[in-house]
Order: sequence, then structure tokens, then C-alpha cells
Amino acid sequence: MKIKIENRFIGENEPCFIIAEAGINHNNSLDLAKKMVDVAKEAGCDAIKFQTFKTNLMYPKTAGTYKTDGNIINIYDAMEKIELKEEWIPELMKYCKEKNIIFFTSVSDVLSVDVMNKYGVNVFKLTSYDTTNLPLLEYTAKKNKPIIMSLGGAYLNEVDEAINTVKKYNNDLAVMHCVIKYPAPLESCNLNCLETLRLVYPEIIFGYSDHTEDPIKAPVAAIVKGAKIIEKHITLDKNLSGADQRFALNPEQLKQMVKSIRETERKIKNNEKIEIDPVILGSYEKKPAEIELYVRNFAYRSIFATKNIKKGERLSKENIEVLRNGENKLGLHPRYYSMLVEKNYKIIQDVKEGMALNWDDLIES
Repeated sequence: MKIKIENRFIGENEPCFIIAEAGINHNNSLDLAKKMVDVAKEAGCDAIKFQTFKTNLMYPKTAGTYKTDGNIINIYDAMEKIELKEEWIPELMKYCKEKNIIFFTSVSDVLSVDVMNKYGVNVFKLTSYDTTNLPLLEYTAKKNKPIIMSLGGAYLNEVDEAINTVKKYNNDLAVMHCVIKYPAPLESCNLNCLETLRLVYPEIIFGYSDHTEDPIKAPVAAIVKGAKIIEKHITLDKNLSGADQRFALNPEQLKQMVKSIRETERKIKNNEKIEIDPVILGSYEKKPAEIELYVRNFAYRSIFATKNIKKGERLSKENIEVLRNGENKLGLHPRYYSMLVEKNYKIIQDVKEGMALNWDDLIES
């Protein structure tokens, strides 16, 4: 099984596809973003990835505060400040083309999918937090472009539903094991899960999105376990402001990682011994680790009211959306979104904007 992204094949008998995750570490500076492209290229990465999202389609304003790297931030305000500007996209794409490195982004809502599709991006990345966001998975899959999908914090049955949703429309799929803890301790990696996933889904390409602080140990172990994609957060300087800077790799560490991956591939080819720290391998069971539960509950999605809805009012795309929970209690699973907006469901009591919906709030008439 192989997929093709621009001029690069990914899969069996191909070298590992290495992604430098710039993410939100551009700190709203185009100049900083371009410098990150330079760093990724100089290190030997195949691609650099940013994040595209609209905050109002990611969180309700009631999301509250988020604990990150010892700080507590208002998550809605923080995300709004670091949205990737649409006018940057063609400029970054052009710059990456000049540098001969693949540019793409993670997409967190349908508007972002449409924007990236408009500019001719060749691949979509779906985040772990959208593993259960089946409407977004379906919408993205229908664009008929390769998809790389992370699965951090998910149970195996959720992985199964996500993969089946995408493959209903699109077979060009690679999935990424990861741990949604920032930074993730080495003992939480559970890289044996790569073996489990490969046994359950032998027709799919697998990779690993690493959130540990070490530049070498987990990526090398993932390659030995058969990962064909490695993704790692990067920064120009760990002391820069921002939630994802401290655990990301600096330029020298990024070079170390790329070098170690290529050296590991060479050793595998020559049947040479490769040392792996056994603590990284962990469990074969695909389920959320205890340390992932806070982020899972905060950033996985439910169905929310996006405006005040009066008793008796019909649900529609204009008044509900699939959003990350934040500090709110969990609401209806995203799988029900299409049914709720397509059928005649009404509210049986007034609902305020930013409230997660539950079956007790609804009636089908």
C-alpha cells in the first residue's frame, strides 16, 4: 500500500516521510513561519505542516480555561490570536515550493478544508481531536486527496469508526499513533500499538506523531515498529512564547532526529542491531492513557448550540455546530449532527449559546 503526496510516495519500501510540525509556533508572524520552513528544509524534512482553523468553529466561547505547560489560558482568546491568516497560505506555499519542501496544514473545520482545497493543497491532515468528528472526516474524504489522520486519545472502536468513515469515500489514507499529552513522557508512548493497528488494518499506512521531548528515542523505535511517517513539533527557540514551544525540537535537535531516522532505516536494510528503550514500547492496547484523559475530555468534540435557541425552534446548520468541549460537560456525539440538521428535531426548552446539547433537550416532530 502506498499513497502519493506531490512527488513523494509513502508506504512499503519507501523511506520515512518526515513532517516538521510548525503548528501554531509561528506566533502570528509570517517571517517566523518562513524561518521555520528554512529550518525544516535544512534539517532534511520532507514536509512542513501548519494548522488552519477558525476559532468559532473549534470552541464555544464557553470553553473556559486550559492548563498548558504550567500556565492557565483562556482557550478561545488564545486560539483566536494564532489563526493562520488565509493571505499567508499562497505565500507560504510559494516559499515552500522554492525551497523544495512540501507544505500542508491540519484542517479542523469545513471552511479550512475548503480554503486549503481552493489553493490546491495536495494532502489534508486531520487532528486527533477530530477522530470522532465524523462529519468533518466525511467532508474531507470526499475531496479525494490523500489524508493523514492522527488517533491520539482514541479507543480502538473509535479508530475503527473513523477509518471506515474515511475509506467509504477515499482509500488514500495514512493514520498516526500519538499521545495527546504535551510533552508526553517516554513511558506513555505505547509504540506497540503500531503493531496492533497494523494487524487490524493491514491495508493502511501507519505513522507516529511524537510529542516527547527527546529527539531520537521514540522516532527510532517507531521506525523499527514499521512507521512510514514521523511528525514532530519544531520551534526556532524553546524560550519563545506559546504553549507548544517548550516541548518542540529546536533546529539542532531536528537535525539529530532526521539523521537518526535515516540511520535507523539504513540499519534495518542491513539487518544491523538497533537499540530501543523498552519503556517506549508499552502496551499493545489502543485506548487513551490516563495522562491523555484531561486533553481528550477538553478537546474532543460534542454538538453545541451556536446561538440562543428558543423552545420549539428547529435545529439547523445555523444554530448548532460540532465543537471541542473545553470545560463544558460532554454533549451529543458528532455522529448525530447530520441527522439532527436533516430531520425535524426541535428544542423542548430554551438553550443558550455555547451549551452542549443532549437528548433531553430535543424532540423529533
